[in-house]
Parts: sequence; C-alpha cells; structure tokens
Amino acid sequence: MSAFRGAFARPHRAGVPRILALAAAPLFVALLAVGVVSAELPAGVSRLSSTDAERSGAIIRVAHRSVGASTLVEVDPRTTGLALLAVSADGAMAALADQLGEPSGSLILASADGSQLRMRLPGLIGAGFAADASWLAVVDGRGALWRVESQTGRSQLLAPGPFSGSPTVAEDGSLLLLAVSSVQAPYRSMLVRLTPAGGAASPIADENLVYGSFALEDGAIAIVAHERGSTVIRRLADGGDRLLVDLGPGATNAAVARDGRHVAFERDGAGIFLLDAAGSAPQPIGAGSRPCFTADGSALLVRRGGESVVVAPDGSLLTVASELSAFAGSEGCLP
Repeated sequence: MSAFRGAFARPHRAGVPRILALAAAPLFVALLAVGVVSAELPAGVSRLSSTDAERSGAIIRVAHRSVGASTLVEVDPRTTGLALLAVSADGAMAALADQLGEPSGSLILASADGSQLRMRLPGLIGAGFAADASWLAVVDGRGALWRVESQTGRSQLLAPGPFSGSPTVAEDGSLLLLAVSSVQAPYRSMLVRLTPAGGAASPIADENLVYGSFALEDGAIAIVAHERGSTVIRRLADGGDRLLVDLGPGATNAAVARDGRHVAFERDGAGIFLLDAAGSAPQPIGAGSRPCFTADGSALLVRRGGESVVVAPDGSLLTVASELSAFAGSEGCLP
C-alpha cells in the first residue's frame, strides 16, 4: 500500500504571480507549435523531442545520482518558476507544473532522454505516478482528480473532489488522497481511498484534520494529524489505529520512515529534528525545511535555502543537490 503526500504539513509555495503566468503564455503557444502534434495526441497536448526542447530554450534535464542504496533524481529546467510535483518510481520521468494553485496551468512530463509532454489543465496542486509510470493521478487547481496517460497526455476526470495535496496510486490501482472541505479553506481534511472505476471515496481514518500519510514496510500506514492543538503520528493497520508519537504543538512538515520508528519534522523555524517514535527525545539535525526520508531510511533530503541537501541521521552533510530534487521511490515529500 502506498503513502499519500500531505498538503497541509507541507504547505504549497505561493503561486507564480499572474503577470508571470501571462508572460509564460506565448512560450506555451510557441512550444505547441514546435512540438510534434499527431493524431495520437489530444487537443492541447504537445510532444517535444530533446532537440526541439533544446532549440526552443525549454530543455528540462532529469539526472540521477546514487546516494547509498537510493537514487536521487535532480531536475534542472532551463525555465525558472517550475515546481516539481512527482517523480516516477524508476526515476525516469518527472512531473512538473509551471505554477501551483492557479486556475490554469501546464503539466509537464519530462523524461530522462530530454523529451517532454506538455498539456494544459485547470490549474495544478499535486500529482502521483502509478508504479509502472504508465499514468499519473493529478489534482487540479479546483481540487478535481484526473487520470493522465503519461505517453499521450490523454486525461480523464475521475472525481470532482474537492481534494488537495498529491495523490498516490496503490498497487491495486486505488488512490489515497485527502478529501477537503474546500481548496481555499481546508478546515477539514480526511484521508480517503478512491477506486477510479466508481469514483467513490471512502474514509480510512477517523481524524478530521490529516496532514499526510506514509506507507510502512509492514503494510501499515502512518498518518500525520492534528489533535487537540498538537501534531501526532498514528499507525493504521487491520482496521484500527494507535498513537505512535505526539510531536507537540509547533511541529510541521513531519515525515515518517518506512520502518515506522524514525520521524523527522520542523519546529517553529528552529530547523529539523529527528526522533525515534519509540520514545527518544528529538535531536536537532540542522537548518532546513520539508525533510524527506530515502526509501531505506538511511538519509534525508532537506530544503535549505535555494537548494536541497542530503544529510545523514546525525545531520552530517552527504551531498548538495538542485532545488528540484527527490528520491525515486520516496513518498510524502512533494510538492
């Protein structure tokens, strides 16, 4: 079972100002003209070869780097202002948005070979790839849920929502995501499972203000939720749940390792803290925001200034990466 990347513990960046969106419109039209348009692509979708992307100044490079047993995926776009939404499990494809939360935006699927697929959607909030990267689930700016084919850009509305954050596709094809009261005022957010065939969403947790969730290696799910003024981590398994750890007030952007024991979080601008959910005291591991564990839990990716850094559990620096970076196979960290 896959985890869901929360929208509330990881607040979205402010959208690109509308004047920049207007300035970017001619570029998108030009890219449609440059891109290969064929009968197999729906209207409003264009495919760019690496050569066309390079020539038009829209090249997006997707590079890989080994960090221990994990693969770090770095996205280096020529165009500024893009947001990284999701990375496929094999690291071969990245989903990006030209802006977040606006009523209209471009979804860009960039491949490691330099080619791209670009399409317009009613804004973008989050996305998540299926395990084989043949399609991805996308939440648009209104909170509606779409299925987008990664090879053709063909899109299908699955449910009107409203949802928020980035959905995750489970092995059985169902989706985990947050159902919210509204995108603009999400005073309630519940973790639900949605079956694409029927479009019906069923709650899988009782909490009414869930920030995010993470799949654990034993098949359980760890959720990050708000309870009585505090941020807590709860474990969902076999139809029940139990408290793993209470992080107290002021804890944000919590991430849970797949072993279910280690938790990283921010606290009131004081940097990143790491603790063992079994009961050890939180240990500071340095400045930064939005921590994310590798799939094996041996390191963390942290946003620090205008770049990303990979640190060991003791806070020592392992490597520096571009701002738009993510671990292949990691969950709960984007956008």
